[in-house]
Amino acid sequence: MITTNLPTTPSPVFDNEVSDNGEVLSSIAMDTEIMRNEQLAIASKPPQNKVSSLAVSWAKKYYSTVTACDKFPQLAQSQKSEIEEEENRAKIADKLVDTLKVACDMAWSKVENLLAGDIQRHSISPDLIRPSDIIADSRRLYQHAINAYAEEEPPTRLSVLMGRQIIEVRRRYSEADPLVLGFVTMQFHYVSHILLGTLTSSQRTYFVPYLKIIDDYLHIPFGDIHDAAANHDPKSVSLKAVQHLLSSTTQIARSVYDRVSAQHPGYRSTTGELTNEMVKMSSIRDVEIFQSYLCLCALEGSIRPIQEELFPISVMLYPRLHVSWKLVQDMLLVLFWEMHDRLPSEHLMVFLPYLRTMTEMFSDEVFSN
Repeated sequence: MITTNLPTTPSPVFDNEVSDNGEVLSSIAMDTEIMRNEQLAIASKPPQNKVSSLAVSWAKKYYSTVTACDKFPQLAQSQKSEIEEEENRAKIADKLVDTLKVACDMAWSKVENLLAGDIQRHSISPDLIRPSDIIADSRRLYQHAINAYAEEEPPTRLSVLMGRQIIEVRRRYSEADPLVLGFVTMQFHYVSHILLGTLTSSQRTYFVPYLKIIDDYLHIPFGDIHDAAANHDPKSVSLKAVQHLLSSTTQIARSVYDRVSAQHPGYRSTTGELTNEMVKMSSIRDVEIFQSYLCLCALEGSIRPIQEELFPISVMLYPRLHVSWKLVQDMLLVLFWEMHDRLPSEHLMVFLPYLRTMTEMFSDEVFSN
């Protein structure tokens, strides 16, 4: 159980080994890293000489990750042949388009059933929840993803084609009220599941990375991180710490998932068991989200992003999805040790005040009431 004071020496329970079993999730993680690097170019143009060191670092990471991604088609060549023999991409895309026509409306019905009571509970202005806009945005963005898939655009290219659009959608809803993001993200969550439900396992292998690009841009405040980084001197310790953490967030998230899921065998949320492929992907993404908010806090020098966005959205969604606070608490503790092991001490100290506050906010002292 997490206490309000994080430990100061490494735990012997956790080591530095990151499991890598060569599954599709490894390649999806690579896609996420590329997408994270490319957002620098598609968010908003940075002032000259402000974030050059961050840009250079991300460019290096981009190149190395693209090179690594070249191995993916070889790893899954047999699956690719399987898909091509069964159906070509155009036919699969047609099936997805037909499903999309009803999926967005079906998804919103699920969102209403899940969160209707939270409008009053969290004092959200009903005028800010505009179903027609949310449905239209989800339909438009998924249509782009399906088109990119049909045209055999690499999934990572989708971040260039759509990144700015998704950032703008995210900002539009979060600026109105961060809690509206909860409704939007659940809409996209349900649409994804409906679309994937029409595909075979081998077909999902190749379509999931396209969905993950949308998912990550929608959940992670890339635009805000970029804007905050532009306000720092290139030699800023906070900027360098964020640069270091951003290059490792997916590896850290996968390792955190492995260890926390081992601590909670048989655990099941509304979506399924932790070992379920889609639950695993969502869990890894959530750990990445928490890290991204630590980055934003470090760049802003404020706990505001956690107080105004991450914590309220978590309080609204996690209980509805049967995600226990104990699971979140264990995740934060393991996250601390992963960051402790991977970051130099001067960089860890940049994040420690915000990580400690985040840990206290999600502690039993808060939820026991």
